[in-house]
Amino acid sequence: MIKTILLRTIIVGIVSFLFGCCLAYSTRALYFNWLYNLVLYSTLNTINYPPIRNATNFDPIINDIESHLPVNHPYRDNDRVTWVHEGSHGIASQLRNQFGKPGFYLLENRAIILDRELLTTIGEVAKLVPVSLRGEVYQLYLVQSRRWWEHEPSYIFDEFVAYTNGSEARRQLCISSRGETIRYMLEFIVYSTSVIRSDKNTNLQTRLFIMWQIERAIKIYKQSGMSSNYLIQLRISPDANEFRQYMREYFGAKWTKQMLGF
Repeated sequence: MIKTILLRTIIVGIVSFLFGCCLAYSTRALYFNWLYNLVLYSTLNTINYPPIRNATNFDPIINDIESHLPVNHPYRDNDRVTWVHEGSHGIASQLRNQFGKPGFYLLENRAIILDRELLTTIGEVAKLVPVSLRGEVYQLYLVQSRRWWEHEPSYIFDEFVAYTNGSEARRQLCISSRGETIRYMLEFIVYSTSVIRSDKNTNLQTRLFIMWQIERAIKIYKQSGMSSNYLIQLRISPDANEFRQYMREYFGAKWTKQMLGF
């Protein structure tokens, strides 16, 4: 059975490649970029995480969060961006309790479960963040949070997902304020990469997850119409030269150039 699936995958890959070669030059690059992403993320093992109750009284993205949490949960907030952010934390907590491993809710009934907790500490992660990239929430999440989360560095991923879900809520709900949630989301590109860098045994699944998360964050950022001094510093700061090189080597030079501009 496995050999049959592998053979079919190879055949489909060859046919797809040959099809791409037949396209006009102007569309060939777009096609191969789409094909590359399709192959890359086909191994990202998200799971279907269905609702536990019906929720229809709110905006769709709020209903999404609400339907995955029990009635009278403590994560509701008058601010809808905060509601989605905190609700994402609540669902992540449920996933960890259910599977015994770090898990994160990616909206639309999708979740991902990591193979294990990462083998580092938030204190070690914090040291790897270049000084020029220690942004507005560095002190809160990589210094103060160590009191509670020092030995659960996947907490940084949890915040990355929560800020990204919150930023998606801001986009979908056409909220003009709360721009800081976009800024903080972008900081977690660096902080999450620092977690991976500190964890010497990070596997393919974790790498693909963070790449997928970075792509999602950059897409939301571009759709926001905002400008980011933080991303500019990531591209040009002298003290981040080694960090940028690590990202090129780990994520791939072409992908890093396409996503982050260096």
